[in-house]
Amino acid sequence: MTTRLPPRGELHDLIDGTSPDPLRGRLRAALAATDEPPTADRAARAHRIHRRLRRLADALPPAAELLTDPRRLALLSDCVAVADPPLYMAALSHYALCLGSVIALTDDPARLGSQWEALASARSKGVFMVTEIGDASSHLGIRTTAEFDPRTGGFRLGTPDAGAAKFSSVGSSRMPQTAVVCARVLAGGADRGVFSFVVDLTDEHGPLPGVEISRGLELPDLPMDYALVRFHDVRLRPEQWLCDRARIDAEGAFHDPLGTADARLQRTLCVGQVLWATLPSAMAAMARECAVQALRFSARRRSHGRLAPGASVLTYRNQQHALLGCLAESFALTCAGRTAREIWTRSRAEAARRGPAEGRADGMTFAPWTAVDRPLAVLKALTVRGTARVAAQCQHRCGVAGFLRPNLLAGYHGFAHAFDSAGGDSELILLDAGRALAAEGAHNGRHAAGRRGGVATAPAVPADHPAWWPAVTRAQEARLAGELHRTLQQRTQAGLTGLELWNPLLDAAGELGEAYGSRLVAESLAGALAAVDDPGLLAVLRPLVALYGAVEARRLAGGLQATGVLSAATVRALPTVLDGLCDRLMPHLPLLEEAMGAAGGTPPAPLGADDYAAALTASLDPLPEGPS
Repeated sequence: MTTRLPPRGELHDLIDGTSPDPLRGRLRAALAATDEPPTADRAARAHRIHRRLRRLADALPPAAELLTDPRRLALLSDCVAVADPPLYMAALSHYALCLGSVIALTDDPARLGSQWEALASARSKGVFMVTEIGDASSHLGIRTTAEFDPRTGGFRLGTPDAGAAKFSSVGSSRMPQTAVVCARVLAGGADRGVFSFVVDLTDEHGPLPGVEISRGLELPDLPMDYALVRFHDVRLRPEQWLCDRARIDAEGAFHDPLGTADARLQRTLCVGQVLWATLPSAMAAMARECAVQALRFSARRRSHGRLAPGASVLTYRNQQHALLGCLAESFALTCAGRTAREIWTRSRAEAARRGPAEGRADGMTFAPWTAVDRPLAVLKALTVRGTARVAAQCQHRCGVAGFLRPNLLAGYHGFAHAFDSAGGDSELILLDAGRALAAEGAHNGRHAAGRRGGVATAPAVPADHPAWWPAVTRAQEARLAGELHRTLQQRTQAGLTGLELWNPLLDAAGELGEAYGSRLVAESLAGALAAVDDPGLLAVLRPLVALYGAVEARRLAGGLQATGVLSAATVRALPTVLDGLCDRLMPHLPLLEEAMGAAGGTPPAPLGADDYAAALTASLDPLPEGPS
């Protein structure tokens, strides 16, 4: 009796995670409408991105509707990220952060008048300004100020010195741009916390009065136009303050229902949730495209090595381990993206019932992000690092072809690598997550199942079983949390506090934060598999899920052995496990490539063509002949 292969649509629906939607077709049409090719000229590049952003805005639902729909935001992310990473960066800043701030922090965006109309239509390109260039962890010590003017009821926006200059992707200075600027409110002679303000930066003639924009700064990993921005006594109307229920009364008294500066900062930066809820979907789409293109290239590429002249490069085990492993990781990232959207949906429903919460003040030691939303922030960190790893591995396994711009892998790697720091620094997120988990003694509750007599135990199922890796991650998180919690207690009892307490423990805190994230991703994968009941689909997905676990275990083998979660014998056996899982997956590779590759709307890369050399040559214009 043979196992029925799953219908292509069934597998595609599982990977895509969105029901059929005419928006997909509109987005693809907008992305395909290019009036000129990409250019290295910085001003022309910025204007090209703005024109393409306006086409997207014409294809999308109204901003207020879009920003409450995780499914359509994910659809926007998937389509745009794979087709044009710099445009996706602009769309993230415009929609998730700039428009998202306005919608989240004011009851009536229309109060902004023409500013809102220009932003909602993308006639003005929206940017978000929080990072300041002078100090580490600047989000916790923002020095740009908005001083309340009791005569007008407005504010005066100022940058005290060069170190407080904002760093952002402002593009060309000669096009309409509007920023949401995070600034410290000064009122009644006191610091009232960090709020957001809507500020026009530039028009077709250049920077507006009081706005100083530096020459462009290069960010090679993400080809957009960045600059430093300072404000010199820029006058703001009262409605440009996104006050979010805070107010200054007629007598000049300040009132904020949130009560504390940390709670206010957390609330001001709540738009991070929108970004983290959808960025993992974009990361997964990039990772899938990298893996599929590299697998197609390797399957058609012939080796002249002496072991097997003329054999496909994909015949070699190490190439299978690497690239099928990338495919498995891209599927895991896809499941993590779906989990991120589900977390955000639940968070929105909870906020609607209870109102904005004050959150965890103790989550703000290194950065504000885990206090805003710990699992979403950590999923952001894990998915951008996973995508960068997949893209880099695919580049390496494709040789020089992996680094050529027309083959797209370099652009995907640059985007993911840049977002390790952008959108909330991943290292600081993991440090805060690990520190908070240890302080909470998280190992005493839900993670106790991973321990026996105080020692983390290896899972009972074999390493080629899909349930193996989730069990490993639970045990690893439990062990690391327990060890760090005990060490923390001992050092606290010895009278140590602050940096003296934590400085020797920072590596351990980061390792625990990463282990927590690994469990979230593993459980996302397990949840997706548990929802499948078709035997043919399970025959494809079980080895794919198990392969992800085996590849991750091999990558993290040192830490897993150090805690005793895995034995040396288990680690030594992993190559054999990988061989067996690759053998089970190879017959399903055409189906997986078709389901996981980008379905239209993406510029064709020579890398995945049947005849790579001919496709690469056709993509390049020949040099003109010289004089005879």
